[in-house]
Amino acid sequence: MLFVLSGISLEYPIKVKLPVEEIRSNILRILDGLNELGRVIIVFDEAQYLRYLTIGLRPILAHVYDYMRGITMVFTGSEVGLLYDFIGIEDPGSELYGRYYESIELRPFSVEESKEFLRAGFKELGVSVEEYVIDRAVSELDGIVGWLVYFGRLYVEKGMDALDEVKALGVRMVKRELDEVFARSPYYRYIMKAIATLGKARWRNIMDYVMAQTGRRLTNATISRDLKNLVKMGFIERQGDEYRIIDPMVRYAMLGEY
Repeated sequence: MLFVLSGISLEYPIKVKLPVEEIRSNILRILDGLNELGRVIIVFDEAQYLRYLTIGLRPILAHVYDYMRGITMVFTGSEVGLLYDFIGIEDPGSELYGRYYESIELRPFSVEESKEFLRAGFKELGVSVEEYVIDRAVSELDGIVGWLVYFGRLYVEKGMDALDEVKALGVRMVKRELDEVFARSPYYRYIMKAIATLGKARWRNIMDYVMAQTGRRLTNATISRDLKNLVKMGFIERQGDEYRIIDPMVRYAMLGEY
């Protein structure tokens, strides 16, 4: 499949090419039709990837916001910073600048929230679980809701073997995502490995590790830029002057576990 900037070109088994203006016009006609239906909610999942489109989507979205009152738009994404960059609500150069919006950010549970979540889940299933099981699951899966849910369901069938199965599955999933991310910068892999190895890493620790691994002398701006991008993509977070990996599956993948 091949995408061409002048429109859309699909090769094999057929070839179709549409001008950008025609694409925009067709999208607006579809949205007009949906607007006439009344109350319609349009959800854009992993919306940060919309920034790769070359048809100029933000003016269309601004038009929908301003003139199509029957349509509500919901944007979801795992790379929160990049999602905000695409929408550009706070960017004066964006067509969506200044529009009212509501933001819901799902953060990992705290340790106590994670434990209570598992206790409530097992109680709902009618399963009695020792406290050490919950403690270990929370310790190794952190507060990521998806992993806690998956563990809880598998535990009913497989006992503590469920924990290793969840971790193995999680690592396989994040490795595919990491391969895509690492293609964007030659230093992302080393930055992530430094943070995974140290647990929490300061800027200087990361810089020293990357230079030692690559044999290159890097500028401060290069490392700062890549750290900022990884934060935007949601792989790491900054706590004071330290960086940590958010998802334990990413940490396991970087350390070569599972």
